[in-house]
Amino acid sequence: MRKLMSFYYCVLIALCNSVVSTSCNQDASENREDWSEVINLYVDAELGEYRPWGHPENAEPLDGLKIKESKDADWEIIPMNGIDGFIHSLGWKFYLEVEKVHLANPPADASNIRYRLIKIVEEQKARTLEFPTLEVKGGFVNSYKANIFEPVHFYLQGNDYMLQDLRELCDSLVFDIPWLKGNRLSRKIYVNAGGITKLTSGWDHRFILPMGGICNIKAYKDGNVVYQDGVSVSLTNDKDFLMYNWEEITESMNSSVGYVNFVDEGHEFLSTHYVVNETPIAKVSLSNPTDDTLGWLYEYLRKLYREPLYNSDSYVQEQYKNLFTDIDDRETALYIWKTESSLIVLIHWFDSDEEITQYYIKAEPVK
Repeated sequence: MRKLMSFYYCVLIALCNSVVSTSCNQDASENREDWSEVINLYVDAELGEYRPWGHPENAEPLDGLKIKESKDADWEIIPMNGIDGFIHSLGWKFYLEVEKVHLANPPADASNIRYRLIKIVEEQKARTLEFPTLEVKGGFVNSYKANIFEPVHFYLQGNDYMLQDLRELCDSLVFDIPWLKGNRLSRKIYVNAGGITKLTSGWDHRFILPMGGICNIKAYKDGNVVYQDGVSVSLTNDKDFLMYNWEEITESMNSSVGYVNFVDEGHEFLSTHYVVNETPIAKVSLSNPTDDTLGWLYEYLRKLYREPLYNSDSYVQEQYKNLFTDIDDRETALYIWKTESSLIVLIHWFDSDEEITQYYIKAEPVK
């Protein structure tokens, strides 16, 4: 009997202690107060998926605000009405000054944090950083066809923030075109180095050889290609001679025309034409001659017309005087080619009085 009484006594003491402890905890909780602080919040332009406490797992999530207190923090999702006094606009990102209230006694199914808008510090139309695309004026989608020496106008198609986006996305942007034997010629159209940025958003180029292939823009970041876009081009050689059809030359020209070579400025052409005894004649040269001009022009003509019909081993000077209409005593014919429509000669011109030497190409119709 005495043992049973002792057991009941212990149970009673434990119950009393439990009641006292619970009462003390409740008193401490009830005595705590809410407290607040002023902070800044980033609010994203896009909404997140919010699942409140008790939301069915198989139900679609609700829309929620994506917020964070620092740029490097992860986004947190709160209810759409989670910032008292703030109305979100989709597509706009915000930087807010808010009162962050820490609740001492939050509801059982809600957060212990509340936000109240103090002011909107900054709001900005959100946009996605994007690279421009390479386009050709007057071409079809992703393709273009032209004759050699006709101007091809390339340009970058992008948004109003192209330069700003490129600063964020890459160090440089390079334009390149197909060349011989699988090689490519290139030139930078955007560079960001040493605090200096330079962008060429549109440019003309004259292709000088018939070919087909893809012209590209390539973006580089830390030495790696991070983006590429291209347009297909098809270049033909369908005129009588380079940039000329003979029937179009009806009178002499008193000046020269330049042809921009955007990716190889060292080999840009000049052309002029005139009429002698009703025969149209065209003359083409390099605008910036070098010691290698003769060899370069010879190889260029071989690429277009293969091996010459006449050279130094086949009395080329005599053939020149017999075949061509306009002969200058200062000219020495080096090589002659013949096509269905044209006679073409590579000339060495030398003025002994002035000691000036030149190399150029001259052509006229086949008689």
